[in-house]
Amino acid sequence: MYDTIVIGNDLSSLIAATILSHRGLKTVLVCEGDAQYTYEESGYTFNIDPSPLTGFGPAQICSRLAADLGISITQCTGLHLLNPGLQIIMPDHRLDFFYNQEDLFREMEREFVGHAGNIRKLYMSILKISEFIGQQTIENPRIFPKSYKEMAMLLRNVPALMLEWLSLSKAFKRVKTNSSLKRVIEAESTLLSNFHIDSNIGTTPVPSAYTLSLPLRGIYYSMGGNEFLLRSVKSRFDDSGGQIIKNCSVIRINAGRKTDVDVQLTEDTLSKIEGRYLIVSTKWEKLKLLLLNDRKYRRLERTLKSVKSMYYPFTLHMGVTENCIPEKMAAYVAVFINHKSTIVNNNFVFIETSAAGDTKRAPHGKRALTATIYLKESPLVLNDEELRGISKTVLQSLGTFLPFLQENLDFINIDKSIEFSRKNQEVTNQKYCMRYCPFLGMSRISNKTHIHNVYMTGGMLMAGLGFEGEIISGINAADSILSREGKTHGYRTN
Repeated sequence: MYDTIVIGNDLSSLIAATILSHRGLKTVLVCEGDAQYTYEESGYTFNIDPSPLTGFGPAQICSRLAADLGISITQCTGLHLLNPGLQIIMPDHRLDFFYNQEDLFREMEREFVGHAGNIRKLYMSILKISEFIGQQTIENPRIFPKSYKEMAMLLRNVPALMLEWLSLSKAFKRVKTNSSLKRVIEAESTLLSNFHIDSNIGTTPVPSAYTLSLPLRGIYYSMGGNEFLLRSVKSRFDDSGGQIIKNCSVIRINAGRKTDVDVQLTEDTLSKIEGRYLIVSTKWEKLKLLLLNDRKYRRLERTLKSVKSMYYPFTLHMGVTENCIPEKMAAYVAVFINHKSTIVNNNFVFIETSAAGDTKRAPHGKRALTATIYLKESPLVLNDEELRGISKTVLQSLGTFLPFLQENLDFINIDKSIEFSRKNQEVTNQKYCMRYCPFLGMSRISNKTHIHNVYMTGGMLMAGLGFEGEIISGINAADSILSREGKTHGYRTN
């Protein structure tokens, strides 16, 4: 018998389970996969989800999570701030997104002569709105008011916030007269957010104000791969008595006054897990089959239908010699093939490379490289031949940016990349679309269900906040249960 059962392979599920276990609740994490976040082959280590890391600056959400769990960020010697944090390469422009505000402004003004004033006005409004959102996520990761006091504090900020909203809208209307500059803003938002806003960006970039500020808040790289965060969190989960069940199959859920979960451990072994609370990830493949089909969850099913998966990641994993990597190439690069086509579908290649000298990820003199493209259809429904054709297109596209790629290709296993892209859709982040434009880019989807002891987690709930949204959704799920138990954690300030 457990206090809480958490079902999910993603980061938010692990975070929710760890916080609860760390606060004294007996917790089990059920992963139908092997909870793997890196892929190793032929001496190379690849991040399964190569999304840029953010939120590790002083007092930012990942640093606060680490402090709450007793994890020392300063001891993670491989984690360092990137400058530039990312690059956007278009047929007619190349932008370096620097950490320093004036450096970023000068870079954008150099590329887009005559738009200096508009660019500064745009980013000054973005930074003010971002500061408010950042403060909200620090003082209240739930983001939504939970008491009259919190509501009053939020309402006091609304007039100033609305003025900045209007200022941002006006600044963007001036900026979008230059189609290439408009594309750069769309590209930055697409790369750093999981909220797809093609239908809204023509009016205002407010839904992406927070993600547009991330290069100035700090984008990070981890030597050896992103597994460092997972290892640290998993270690805290184990130390606090948490249990993980991996490589199993959940075959039944019965949630009432208490929760029963039947799990197939092996072909001949069936186990029943009982708990008082249940947290389920929105990324869980069987969510609809085993939970939402129950009549009790019809309201939740309708709510989740307001968020739709629009684009799915497909990633190629390669090992290359350093000769084909430009000297000033950033760790994260977005390359556009045709500036006139739709940004995401088959036109946007996101490259992540290991750092020079990072021998934990690649042999000496070589680099691990991933190239991710976003597709309208999931790799789960595309056949091998279709995905091999897409892989060929990706390699051809990379050839325009890395002309010496082919002769410096040390390792590639397309079939393995296809297998991993299918297998890890529950780990990687998709691009979501909503029926409405969320306030300040923060999803309005609550982690609560109308079943009193069942909660949700997953990046979909906070799609507009990108990587940090996944962290916050895990915190929120844990917070809901801790509040019911009369417990608090390190994020409370009132």
